[in-house]
Amino acid sequence: MSVLSTVPYAAALFLDSAQVTAQFSPVPWLAPAIGLINTVITMCRQAKANKNALKQLQDRCISFLVVVQQRGDGASPPEQQRLIAGVQSTLRNIIDRLDKWCSKSSFELFIKQVDLANAIEDCHVEINDSLTKLQLTAAIDTAVWQSEFKVNNERDQAEVLYYLSDIKNTQTIIAMTQHRQSADIKAIMALMQQNLSITPECDTQGLGTNLYRIQKSTGKLLANMQLQRGEVRRLGHYPVSGTGSMDIWEGLYLNEEKVAIKILRAVHSTPKSLQRFRREVEIWNRVWETDQGRHILPLYGFCQNDGPFPYVVSPWHPNGTADKYVAQFPDVDHLALIRGISAGAYVLHTMTPPIVHGDLKGANIIIDAVGNALLADFGFSRVVEDITGVPFTQSAGVSNSQRWLAPELCFDKGRLTMAADIYAFGMTMLELMTHAMPWATVRHTTQVIIKVADGEKPPRPRDEATIARGLDDHLWEVMQKCWDAAETRPTVTEVIQMLVY
Repeated sequence: MSVLSTVPYAAALFLDSAQVTAQFSPVPWLAPAIGLINTVITMCRQAKANKNALKQLQDRCISFLVVVQQRGDGASPPEQQRLIAGVQSTLRNIIDRLDKWCSKSSFELFIKQVDLANAIEDCHVEINDSLTKLQLTAAIDTAVWQSEFKVNNERDQAEVLYYLSDIKNTQTIIAMTQHRQSADIKAIMALMQQNLSITPECDTQGLGTNLYRIQKSTGKLLANMQLQRGEVRRLGHYPVSGTGSMDIWEGLYLNEEKVAIKILRAVHSTPKSLQRFRREVEIWNRVWETDQGRHILPLYGFCQNDGPFPYVVSPWHPNGTADKYVAQFPDVDHLALIRGISAGAYVLHTMTPPIVHGDLKGANIIIDAVGNALLADFGFSRVVEDITGVPFTQSAGVSNSQRWLAPELCFDKGRLTMAADIYAFGMTMLELMTHAMPWATVRHTTQVIIKVADGEKPPRPRDEATIARGLDDHLWEVMQKCWDAAETRPTVTEVIQMLVY
């Protein structure tokens, strides 16, 4: 029974062996072909997809045999033998073409539907070639069968999508993906994603829902992370927050999950930005496969066809960013948050090749539902830098990050490095412990830059609240080491070791 049994199609019109035998058995010289054509019909019936196209192939095989019968009736025995030999050869070739498809599962045929359709089309060509060899060219109806084949192929594709879109089939679809190779899972997800539509009159909500359920059950990101088929839509009429270079909107992903849509106003949607984001997608995938969202906020994809600026999509976490979280919940375990942030930096810095976050601070750290820290917006600084050609340290948005920047980034064309991340991590520790920006007593950012350039480090906080949160001598020493000269700063591994106490 095909998994598409809930979909009305032509499967009920397949013939059985008794019908075919009854039709041709009165003609003795056709006997060698009867078993072969019954085999073809059985294979067409057993295949778990492309039923409309296979039904057409069955009918054409029978028509082929009828044409041969009409030519052979009354002909000499040698002519009948020539005709039936041609039929046998053709039917055997068709059986060989179909054989590997009959035993495949519904899942395999879903992702290989085009290949099966091509095999069926080749069978029709096989019949054409045989008619030519048997000098029965008057029976060749190429335009007719090709037109019918196109219609049947479209019906077969629609039936697969009908099945994949039906939320009553969700659990069955998920079960089909279990224990499958990663490439196969990506293939079924790609098939579903390609058929999502941004047109409201095309109801693909069920398809998006089932695609989302597969994504969650398999732990895979979408096959195509360039979101351009309505995978995500904005909620509301205005952004809910933002910075000098970014607007953040609420959104809905695959009709199921609330997400954050981050519009990068520092970048315009151009072929150059598209090319850069496509490169970045490979990094997002590698980080996801390594971390699975434990310490790094996942990125679901990017979009360039929804306004003048590109945006990226990530899960929505109502606890917000780390700087606001500690202010709202002052009794949280601040040291646990800091250790969680260091774990995220470890994930990035130990990738092959290593990944520099580039803008580490409380506002770029998201707190999940259970209070864990997730590093967000990793690599965005470098992406913007590559697209605009303007170094991050000279961009319009850097003013919001200047207090966290290492001294080597404050002048000329400072390069974003892992050592600069460590410096920013030290400032982030200070920020979260004090519930204030680094250099909180220095009003103007330009004054901060001057102090940093002169080799100054922030003064140690002495207030009781900060001390009570865990800022002891040891943690202060860790911060001091993070603010050392770039060449002597600890690695993230060394920082993590120092934070275990």
